[in-house]
Amino acid sequence: MYRFLDRLPQNLDEHFHFMIGAMRQWTAAARGGRCPCGAVVVGFSWRGVTAALPDFNEMMALLDTKAARWLRFGMPGAEHVTADEAALLSMFAAALGGEVLAVRRIAATLLADHEASDAGERMAKAAEWMALRFVQAPLTQRD
Repeated sequence: MYRFLDRLPQNLDEHFHFMIGAMRQWTAAARGGRCPCGAVVVGFSWRGVTAALPDFNEMMALLDTKAARWLRFGMPGAEHVTADEAALLSMFAAALGGEVLAVRRIAATLLADHEASDAGERMAKAAEWMALRFVQAPLTQRD
């Protein structure tokens, strides 16, 4: 988590920079009464990881409905990574690295105790599938 905390998103690796933006857009759309998937689909499509969108949506929806506490996400364009965003980036990094136990442990810490077993497993699987889709479709080189 500390590798991401209070960092500038633009200084993170591209996958993590993208994830910060997607988390913030999803949350802002949900809070604004708009379709969260519709808010992020263009970015997922542009990066060639549209297949990861259902897993991302499931992960965010689980956090929205079953989190242990109110999670704090920055607004789109905010400068620094929040502690809650850093925890999710750590889970995504663990999934990218194939660290199954770390993914499950982080997922369990984010969810309410009475929800942790089933929802934690679903969230961990979503993060793992999302990471796999990112690895399968590497980002295109840009200027």
